[in-house]
Amino acid sequence: MIPVIIFYAHAIFATYAFCKSYQSDGLVQAFLNVAFIVILFTVGWTVSDLFMGIIISENGYSIALPQNNILLMMLKLTGFFIPGGGGYGTIVPKDSLSLILLTIIEVLFYNFYFKKTKVIQESKA
Repeated sequence: MIPVIIFYAHAIFATYAFCKSYQSDGLVQAFLNVAFIVILFTVGWTVSDLFMGIIISENGYSIALPQNNILLMMLKLTGFFIPGGGGYGTIVPKDSLSLILLTIIEVLFYNFYFKKTKVIQESKA
């Protein structure tokens, strides 16, 4: 569920950046901004997945299933959980955590990249 939300957020942001760039800079710059966002997302996800692979195991972690149905439902909604047999399941948070790390880095970068420059007008004395 977390990766789906992050993918939709990126799609909405790319649409917003396209519309904003189209209004202020024109069609070519709008397409270039969307291409930049797509390239930055793909390369950034690869790099963040590499860093998460150093910290988190590729196979995940085996855990016993919680007896509480509410906790089990919340665990399934996170996208980390893969149910298994015999009362055990596997938690595989690598992809979700790498997307979360990428999104945090992208938010910081895009705040800088798409920030409007303030023009200071000097008053004539």
